[in-house]
Amino acid sequence: MGVSEARAIYIEEASALYRHTGLLNKAVNTLPRHAIFGCALHIHARSLFDPAAPAPTLTCLQKLSADYRNVSPGRVAAQTLLLRKLGFLEARAGSDRRQRLLQPTEKMVREDHRWLMAQLAPLAPLGLFHLTVDERATPEFVLAFRFHWALAPIEAADFLDRHPTIAFFVMRDGGFSMLLELLREWQKTGSTQVAFDVMETASAYCVSKSQIWNLLHGAEAQGLLATEAPAWRLVSLSDRLLADVDAWFTEMTIELAAAATRARLFWADHRQAKLLAE
Repeated sequence: MGVSEARAIYIEEASALYRHTGLLNKAVNTLPRHAIFGCALHIHARSLFDPAAPAPTLTCLQKLSADYRNVSPGRVAAQTLLLRKLGFLEARAGSDRRQRLLQPTEKMVREDHRWLMAQLAPLAPLGLFHLTVDERATPEFVLAFRFHWALAPIEAADFLDRHPTIAFFVMRDGGFSMLLELLREWQKTGSTQVAFDVMETASAYCVSKSQIWNLLHGAEAQGLLATEAPAWRLVSLSDRLLADVDAWFTEMTIELAAAATRARLFWADHRQAKLLAE
């Protein structure tokens, strides 16, 4: 298996994560939202693995998220409230009564486990990383990964700057989901002219039809795709779009494999230390 097979696995696994999952999409379907989600898990992982780590508070989450693109303290506070309403985060009292700690729930860790398995699935056919049975089954490995996955803000910004085509989609509500749907049709048919249903896509990913229209017209203005039929029922994907997706996918898998390898070594050391302490 090679890059095309690995890419097909990723497209199918990633698009399946959030299709018909309702408000979950509002928690993670843009890069800034996913950054907040991931930073909350990173802070939680630090508190579990490092006794000296700062307490997982809203202030700590705002500070960690503040330097990421388009992630302001106000946005973090609003997204945190949504994550609490969705049952992903819960607030509890700290040792200081004035302090409110943010605790990811089992539901949040399970959802992140689904996300991580989808990200790592294409690495095996590329020979970059092979998940073990324990890593597939143990939520603690997910937290070990989150402990090592938080890119510095400048690294995250540089990554986006190297892949502006992908940035166009991931920074917009429902954009990456729409891109995955287009790529799924391309993978299935082998043709760059793909069928597309605006209403079905909007419903599947909990975004408005007008948002999908805006995305389509914005992508067309950048030369990434074009309509081949009225109402965007048939979309033509440009060679540039497909080449940019491949370049992004290649770099992303290398970054993921490096982080997963660091997490594996860290998790093994952590478990060994626990055994020796017992």
